[in-house]
Amino acid sequence: MANYYASARTSYAKMRDNDDFLSWAETIPDSEIITQVSEEHGTLYGFLFGEDCGGVPCRRYVEETDEDYDLNFHTEIQEHLATGWSISVMEAGAEKLRYISGHAAVITPTKVEFISLGSWVEEALKKLGNPMSTLCEY
Repeated sequence: MANYYASARTSYAKMRDNDDFLSWAETIPDSEIITQVSEEHGTLYGFLFGEDCGGVPCRRYVEETDEDYDLNFHTEIQEHLATGWSISVMEAGAEKLRYISGHAAVITPTKVEFISLGSWVEEALKKLGNPMSTLCEY
């Protein structure tokens, strides 16, 4: 059995309250907060993921209770985005060369749109009238 390793990051976005956002962002495991300063919008924030397996984390360990909890980064960041802003998340990874996957999400304060590379391929094959392709795995 092989391990899954990925690379993931977000775009930059303006947050409603920088201090509140930074307090929340510090709870996201295996991540690095990145910034970009815009003359028009001030400090914009994003994330790099990758200390452990590289993907967007889906679990949060709470030391006080010694427990893991589900983490839904995509919905949790929504409450921090400034009105009129969105943030995108992209991840690509593989388990050896057996499974190669990727996905992208666009997140606004009210919606999350998500697409996986595999589902896009399936849709494209159907549109092209050629659903007889094999999967990219062994």
